[in-house]
Amino acid sequence: MIVVLILVAFALLVSPSIKLLFSQPSFEPAINSKIENVSSEDYPTAQIPLEGFIQANISVDAILIDRAQVSLRAGCYVIEATTDACVANAIRKAIEQKVEFRPTVYDVIVDAFRNFGIRVLGVKIVEIRDNTFIGQLIVQQRDKVLVLDVRPSDATAIALRAKAPIYINETLAKEVGKYIC
Repeated sequence: MIVVLILVAFALLVSPSIKLLFSQPSFEPAINSKIENVSSEDYPTAQIPLEGFIQANISVDAILIDRAQVSLRAGCYVIEATTDACVANAIRKAIEQKVEFRPTVYDVIVDAFRNFGIRVLGVKIVEIRDNTFIGQLIVQQRDKVLVLDVRPSDATAIALRAKAPIYINETLAKEVGKYIC
């Protein structure tokens, strides 16, 4: 599911380039080669709106056979959430900056993003619905910014690998978090 979501996002971000590449005969030079030669570094990093959000630190508390306990510390609040054991393991490896012999889907996504000049700007955990946290993965390629609806655990595994920040809605942190200060 996450792979399909990322591929759709990628297609939306690079669609002009894909159209340009496939619409011309292979023996002719690119009509607008200037676009192809402009790197993402030539564009300023977009500023994501953070009003009402606080940065969170993530830790993996326990991994069981099929599920795991993950904690988010945001300011004076700790939020404990349950997620899949596989995703929690991927988060733990990203926190520890461990790279396995074979890449995970999250490693592949971050590598593809990097190679296509897509920056991961951050993750926002925006709300909770029916005991499920709702998140957004925010990415940028050149002058395009895309906000993807994604499971916060998947987005966290990607963001940690890309060294991007994770934010949580401050009201949500106060409502579901445990006060620790």
